[in-house]
Amino acid sequence: MRISLKEAAHRLNTGEVVGVPTETVYGLAASLNHLQAIEHIYTLKGRPSNNPLIIHVAELNEVLSYQQGNISDLEILAQVFWPGPMTIVLPVKCRLIPAKARANLPTAAFRIPRHPLALELLKQTGPLVMPSANLSGSPSSTRIEHVEHDFGKAFPVLDGGTCQKGLESTILTYRNGYWQIIRQGALTAEDFCSSLGYLPMFQQQNSEKPLCPGGMYRHYAPQAKLKLVQSFKNIVEGVIIGFSDRHYPAGCKVFALGPLAEPELAASNLYAVLRQLDQEKYREAYVDVNFLKRGILATLSERLHRASEKPSEKY
Repeated sequence: MRISLKEAAHRLNTGEVVGVPTETVYGLAASLNHLQAIEHIYTLKGRPSNNPLIIHVAELNEVLSYQQGNISDLEILAQVFWPGPMTIVLPVKCRLIPAKARANLPTAAFRIPRHPLALELLKQTGPLVMPSANLSGSPSSTRIEHVEHDFGKAFPVLDGGTCQKGLESTILTYRNGYWQIIRQGALTAEDFCSSLGYLPMFQQQNSEKPLCPGGMYRHYAPQAKLKLVQSFKNIVEGVIIGFSDRHYPAGCKVFALGPLAEPELAASNLYAVLRQLDQEKYREAYVDVNFLKRGILATLSERLHRASEKPSEKY
């Protein structure tokens, strides 16, 4: 059910869950002030209770009001990357945030989204928890049709068109005097270098007690089995997820992410292509991972490995 901004705000302020567009992916939104709505999100998604949610706000001051203590360079990062696809995990004043939203951790994750509809909505509702609008573990939703597929056409969704980035936000936390990336996303490590003066390193999360979403290992996965390959020399038939500026065996059906020469475009189409595989009822596909794992392509590689039939921790 496609609804207006005004109706979305009303539903959220009265304790309902609503689908909301952001520049990264669509989210399932609930007011931070309505515990039952937060709990309903976990039920809707089939989300593990130890997987914390990201709190979305409209202004930095809202984040600072929840923060416990002070962290170096937080405001510098906020000035450069907010609004935008950056999420920050911070120690918080636990009494101010429902334990369910932070999975009983002493930290919480925050983001200010760039999408104009999401920002305007937040100004009318206050803080919203907003995990991706998909069934837990499956590909995220980058179009309103994806949300409707997962939750039904009667589910209320604010239509914001196709998500620009098509990948989740990059999540950082501050440890031992340095910022670390704990979930790769739409911003790359290189993007942060000029602001921080160093390249933030990626730190794999503990899958039993993740600090943020995306820490559970197999994630973003279609029902089709993905087989990651470096070469198609011995493959003569089947389905391939690849790139529009590469040549593949003539007997194969190719789902092109886009040109490898335009990596951000290719990465933004990933979830739509994974969903198309399932929609067309393919049971397996080969995936071309023969590319340099740098910049946004490092994020693409990580997502493909997490979604694959036999994920490897090395990507």
